[in-house]
Amino acid sequence: MSTGAPRLRIVLVDVDGTLVTYANELPSSAVEAIRRARRLGHRVYPTTGRSRAEMPDYLWDIGLDGMIGGNGSYVEHQGEVLLHQHLSREDCQALVAWLSGRGLELYLEANSGLFPSPGFRDAALPAVRAYAAGRGHAGADSVTVEEVFPNFIYDADLVRDDVNKISYLLSGPEDLEAARQAFPWLRHGSWGGRGHDALFGDVGVAGVSKAHAADVLLEHLSASLEDAIAVGDATVDLDMIEHCGTGVAMGNASREVKAAANLVTDDVEEDGLAKAFDRLGLLG
Repeated sequence: MSTGAPRLRIVLVDVDGTLVTYANELPSSAVEAIRRARRLGHRVYPTTGRSRAEMPDYLWDIGLDGMIGGNGSYVEHQGEVLLHQHLSREDCQALVAWLSGRGLELYLEANSGLFPSPGFRDAALPAVRAYAAGRGHAGADSVTVEEVFPNFIYDADLVRDDVNKISYLLSGPEDLEAARQAFPWLRHGSWGGRGHDALFGDVGVAGVSKAHAADVLLEHLSASLEDAIAVGDATVDLDMIEHCGTGVAMGNASREVKAAANLVTDDVEEDGLAKAFDRLGLLG
């Protein structure tokens, strides 16, 4: 008796700490698992805080069906843009002026590139080295800003109308709270390396989330939440892990993310993504 066609799944995979290690290394097991799953008809989308400009060719060369970027502000399927929520030119201008007035160096994250303020390279060095150390970067104490952020475009206009979000150096938690009070209509967050307190603040359009982006993608594909698998390691992944039919936490995920997941796999450095694909039947 035939069991019918296999169930095809939509797999949303966080990048940093999930697809690639904290040292930005891409496990060969993850590459083979994604390629094998896609040969069987499953669709795979990196779902990341990165903007499109931060997705290097070696990730696209895996074979991917599109991406969700900017923590949900951007959705792309096979080259077609389904969603792009970005800061207005007026908000971008006001944020740059406010952050500069507070003495906080910043960079703009857009699909067209990453654009730092003039003083970012020098001011960011301690935070960048702490960030690199938290990601397991060899020689973190001598790493440069250019090594961690190789795609920066210097001396560009910092008032733009295509910015997904703005990241800025934190001098302390009071900066983040002040930003929230100054721009209450926007979304505020923070980030840093593994094992570190927040090093950077970020600000973008309110209402952006990986869960909402998943809904936009699934509607376009005429797929249901039950068909969707979300894999991640960080708090920003929590909403999609709880939202999708199957949520997977990496072995290196936070306790909160693991508690919300249906499945906890191994660490990113121990072939955790490939093992999750295998346990979920995505490899045949």
